Amino acid sequence: MELVEVEGAPPRIVLARPLYSGNVGQAARAMANTGLSELVLVSPQFRSDTELKRMAKGASSIVTEMRRTDSLAEALEDCNLVIACSARPRRWKAWKTVYPEEAASLLRERQAEGGKTAILFGSEDNGLFQEELAFATHLCHIPTGPQHSSLNLAQAVLLLGWEWGKAGGRLTKRTIRERKRGPAEMGQINGAIEQLAELLERIDFFRGKNKPQGLATLRQILIRGDMTDTEIYYLRGVVGKLRWYVDHGARLDD
Repeated sequence: MELVEVEGAPPRIVLARPLYSGNVGQAARAMANTGLSELVLVSPQFRSDTELKRMAKGASSIVTEMRRTDSLAEALEDCNLVIACSARPRRWKAWKTVYPEEAASLLRERQAEGGKTAILFGSEDNGLFQEELAFATHLCHIPTGPQHSSLNLAQAVLLLGWEWGKAGGRLTKRTIRERKRGPAEMGQINGAIEQLAELLERIDFFRGKNKPQGLATLRQILIRGDMTDTEIYYLRGVVGKLRWYVDHGARLDD
């Protein structure tokens, strides 16, 4: 995917009480992959950034500009839309629960209006506490398999970031240049069929079989296969080598 510029501020990624610096580094890399740039850590539980920097390959600018704070209120004070991600069911139903694609649409709409937005993630072991969820305007649920519902922190950041980028057209398919190969000409297909017919005759393949029907079947296989000129040349080379082997046996080295 290739990133293109869009108007408005991308959502801020806010990580509450992250335990492991490596996970934060991977989250930063996921942000870079999807066009996000603002990262805020609230009360991080690790002391060293060594692993963080090592895992944040390609996201050095995000790490350099990353902010730390001890207050979730401070991290979100200028935001008017906060999507909190949580895998655990909640008894308090104050939030509207959305799926990632719906969350992305909400973020894009608010961004277009010039609003500040954030996506909030909890710690790796406990997720978000109830008092932290009080800062959220919406709760995002990421569907997962029933055996294990908890995602790695960087995985969750990547998924939400990718949905946001896709919703706003920020992610575009990179043009893949392919060598142009023309379709196989009918003359080459006919030649291949003649080679195959001769070879199959030599190994007595058609004994007890309907030869015209068999050759017609082979022809349809080649035609429906949408073969290119390169592929039909290669096939004819293979058949030619097989025919030589039938005539002469295995080639002996000097």
